[in-house]
Amino acid sequence: MFVKGIKRGKTIELLEDVDFPDNQEVLVEIKEVKDFWSALQDFRQRVDLESLDDDTFENLRDKLPGREVNL
Repeated sequence: MFVKGIKRGKTIELLEDVDFPDNQEVLVEIKEVKDFWSALQDFRQRVDLESLDDDTFENLRDKLPGREVNL
């Protein structure tokens, strides 16, 4: 089971409900969440952006005009 939480002082607040009995022993592994810049740098190292051509993104965007807007 993987559960996210936020540390506040000496308390870790869980961000979702957990379903296991009271008095059950649990282990907690602390992982730091990377900031956006670090995650972007990791992505750039893993993905060869030069290998992507225009065809990769050709059908990515929906070409429909969207909903009608009344101003």
